[in-house]
Amino acid sequence: MKVSMESSTQATRLVMGKGFAVRAGAYVMDVVILWLTTLAISLVVGIVLGIILLVMGRDASFVEQQGRGLDLLIGFITSTIYFILFEWLYGATPGKLILGMRVIMEDGKPCTFGAACIRALLRYIDGLLFGLPAYASMKEPLLQRIGDKSAKTIVVGAKDSFIQVTPPWWWFILALGAYLGVETVAALFQTISLLR
Repeated sequence: MKVSMESSTQATRLVMGKGFAVRAGAYVMDVVILWLTTLAISLVVGIVLGIILLVMGRDASFVEQQGRGLDLLIGFITSTIYFILFEWLYGATPGKLILGMRVIMEDGKPCTFGAACIRALLRYIDGLLFGLPAYASMKEPLLQRIGDKSAKTIVVGAKDSFIQVTPPWWWFILALGAYLGVETVAALFQTISLLR
């Protein structure tokens, strides 16, 4: 039993996690993708709903939103779901995919749903003060941020030999479709809530 624990620890030591700068770059890309996706879907939903209302003979006027609380809540939920879906189903968000990274468990297996949830929620703590908590917590060789340590995950290169299973490309498409569905429902809900 002791030998297997030592060999597991030794294997983990051979892995080199991805550093703060490249991960921050992927995060910035993901934020831009989230923003553009939200904007595009909200625009399309608004136009389609407006056309439907006009065809039905109803006035398509909207009330001015009094507070931003609903927008913040929906933004929090959809962005959290974005990270959960992509990291759980494919092991990489679009930003991580572009920069050649994968999220895996410490044993080299694919990121689990629970680990993806922990990572997504603790990303808000890691992101405080422009990522300073994440940067301060990352120690070589694994370079795990607070969310990684809690979820027992590592971010490695996409072709790292420590990765035991690489999900097929269509899992990325599945994650994308699920995220776009969630974003569309959120935009529809927000738009309907503004109707008079």
